Amino acid sequence: MPCSRDDEPSPSRWRRGMLAAVAALGLGGTLWWLTRPRSNPAADAALTRLLQTELRDPEGPPRRIAEHWPEGVRVINFWATWCPPCRTELPLLAAASRTWPEIQFLGVALDEETALRRFLAHTPLPYPILLAPPTLLDLTAELGNPHRALPFTLVIGPRNERIASHVGPVTHATLERWSRTAQ
Repeated sequence: MPCSRDDEPSPSRWRRGMLAAVAALGLGGTLWWLTRPRSNPAADAALTRLLQTELRDPEGPPRRIAEHWPEGVRVINFWATWCPPCRTELPLLAAASRTWPEIQFLGVALDEETALRRFLAHTPLPYPILLAPPTLLDLTAELGNPHRALPFTLVIGPRNERIASHVGPVTHATLERWSRTAQ
């Protein structure tokens, strides 16, 4: 088909097109800026303190999460033997740790050592359990647990970033969603 001079865009038509393109870029940039991951210095500091805190291991020497489980996705569940919702979710967490071995599950019991040993003798768990003083729960306030409630579950990514947190018993659907972050 032959091309005529009438097919060329007029200067005003060209300007409108450029303005539309600039507006679209500006809107896209604004949406990216509003939805970008934001750093929270207080939460970052609390997570670093948690990962570096020496926690008692009822089976051996004290451990630091950052040293003994430094890589991959980690699901850290804060619980206690005296907490009924905590005890209710443990079988689900145990099953999830077997279903998704690429995720490191850890339990942090805010409990007395004798109560924990007695509980684990009757209800063994397939993932490591560490013992922490109740004051460790204060760190969780900056990590998504403002009321310092139990159970509280924290998901940490491979670069030690907080991926998710959940107050209360977790569900199978929540664990499945978290498992997709490990893949």
